[in-house]
Amino acid sequence: MTTAATDDRGALGDRQTKLNVAGTAAFVIAVAVAIPFRDERPAQITIGAVSMVLFAVGAGAALWAYVGALERSRTSEIGVANLYLLTGRTAPPPVKRTMTGLLVVQVALAFAGAIYGATGLRGSEVNALAFGILVPMFGIGMNGLWALRHGSFGPRIDKSVRPTNRKI
Repeated sequence: MTTAATDDRGALGDRQTKLNVAGTAAFVIAVAVAIPFRDERPAQITIGAVSMVLFAVGAGAALWAYVGALERSRTSEIGVANLYLLTGRTAPPPVKRTMTGLLVVQVALAFAGAIYGATGLRGSEVNALAFGILVPMFGIGMNGLWALRHGSFGPRIDKSVRPTNRKI
């Protein structure tokens, strides 16, 4: 297993980063199609399907990363923010910028699409663009898998050894 501190060569070209770029691009395209045709059933089905598939992949990836982090936490100190948001020294700056930027795009586009989709709704019309709110789970899952595979974490802190302040 490589770590970000020892080997970040190719880290931007790994599977998690490429999949995150591809998934985000698919979401951008789906939203770009769904916005002008928001009242058309094919556009509604497309944005709903893309959003749900990305959510399912992201949820599975996040769970996989969590289970892997539980095993790795026996020797490394892993925080949830380090795992899913790549905080601290978990990832080298280029990877952190790329993965965080993709997550920001997912969140911003999800909210913008949901808000735009809600404008002008009448009666029982469906806001299919609101399904986009599910997509940032994909970015979180990809971050988790990246951190599990390449992340750099500090050594496990042994909490059973406590300093004593007793005076003898």
